[in-house]
Amino acid sequence: MKNKILAFSAVSAAAFACGCVNVDREVAETPSVYWKAPKDAMPSEYYKPSQIKTDKIEKSEDATEKAQKGGEAASDGAQKAAPRNLTPSEKLLAGGELTLPELIDIALENNPTTRMYWFQAKQYAAAQGKAEASYYPQVSVGAQVYRDKTKTSAASLVPVGAYYETAYGPSAQISWLLFDFGKREAQVESAREALRAANFEYNQALQDVFLNVNVAFFRYYAALGSVKAAQLDVEDSKTSYESADRKLRDGVGNKQDMLNALASLRTAEFTLESKKSDVETARANLANAMGVNAADLRNISENVNIPTASEKRIDELVAQAMRSRQSLLAGYAKLRKTQSDVKTAKRDFLPQLNAQGSASYVWYTETPREDAYQYQFGLAASWSIFEGFARKYELIGAKAAERAQAQQLKAEEISIISDIWAYYHVYQSSLKQIASSEASVEAASEAYEATKIGFANGVNSITDLLNAQTRLASARQSNVNARSSLAIAVARLSHAVGAVSANGI
Repeated sequence: MKNKILAFSAVSAAAFACGCVNVDREVAETPSVYWKAPKDAMPSEYYKPSQIKTDKIEKSEDATEKAQKGGEAASDGAQKAAPRNLTPSEKLLAGGELTLPELIDIALENNPTTRMYWFQAKQYAAAQGKAEASYYPQVSVGAQVYRDKTKTSAASLVPVGAYYETAYGPSAQISWLLFDFGKREAQVESAREALRAANFEYNQALQDVFLNVNVAFFRYYAALGSVKAAQLDVEDSKTSYESADRKLRDGVGNKQDMLNALASLRTAEFTLESKKSDVETARANLANAMGVNAADLRNISENVNIPTASEKRIDELVAQAMRSRQSLLAGYAKLRKTQSDVKTAKRDFLPQLNAQGSASYVWYTETPREDAYQYQFGLAASWSIFEGFARKYELIGAKAAERAQAQQLKAEEISIISDIWAYYHVYQSSLKQIASSEASVEAASEAYEATKIGFANGVNSITDLLNAQTRLASARQSNVNARSSLAIAVARLSHAVGAVSANGI
């Protein structure tokens, strides 16, 4: 017996030890050491972005076959003129030129963030349905079968001995919550407000994608403008170098001027290559905002209309934002949810009334006993009097969550007002910067032409020419930056207000 007890104890200890997690072995050794994942923690299969669809994840072989068919269709589309009725996504695959509205349409179809919030809203819709299920009765059915042994004694009326019988039959139970002083209503209201908050957040995700595509597009537009400005600078630098080199060969210049002009040309060429790299970086950022591969984003329209904002005052824009900014509306819905949670916690202190019922039927075999059945229906009241102050702390936590959400709502409102204030003045400043930069480009261009003539005639030095060239290049870049800044300011101001328009507020 003692050996059996020791063996049982050893097995129990081993099972307990296997069920325990060694914390030190499951994490990194120190906070500064990289955690090395075990083999079973790594994904069994890696997915390409094109494999993860809205409703499923494609297998590798299916994605490869589809990609091959898509490549054939794209090559056919490249050989033939693209039909006018192509959707933006089809134009993307066919290599057609894409405008900003079409880029936004593609982003709304492909960006995974909007899909994530969409499925999240569906989760909250299911949670509301689950909460509303408490209004319905809960019904369950079952079946039982058992073997019974009865051993009688001399004192019983039945002859002494052991008797066996088998019994089986169905059973059913029903329970229906009739009244709980509004706790059920508060839970449903909390779930409903959580769903509304999720839907507002989904709308905000769409607006965020809209903004991100706009910002990425105009940064791409600015990068293209910088390349054009850099190309003009290279041409001007080449002209200055050729002029200095010609004067050197004619014997009226010096080698230092020629070398300075050559250095300026090489610097301009370096800047041009850097600007070309910025274009590809901007293309990649735009593709990321759209949720597509950068390699597919080959043909983007350069025909851009700079959006404008209305002449509304800041207080009017703030008032509009308080009514239409989706993240703010989500904050109000979350506040109402926490208020319902407080109501639920208060109702936990009160009793509840239930209707209950059960029924069963049993057949017996191997005995002369008749079939038996039983049913009962009635009302049951329950009231939890003490549970270790759990409900008290639940109420305290619910009230704290409500107050925290109110402060979060306040912070959101202050942030929106600050954004509107900042972007409104950036917009106003950008309007003046465009006018100033255009005048600066015109003046710098005339000054450069005059200095170039003066250098050719020996009136101006190479330093004067290179300085005039630098000022012209700077003026061109300032004009590009001002236009991009204006477009981005309008996009950010529209986003802050809660408006959705490709042409501004």
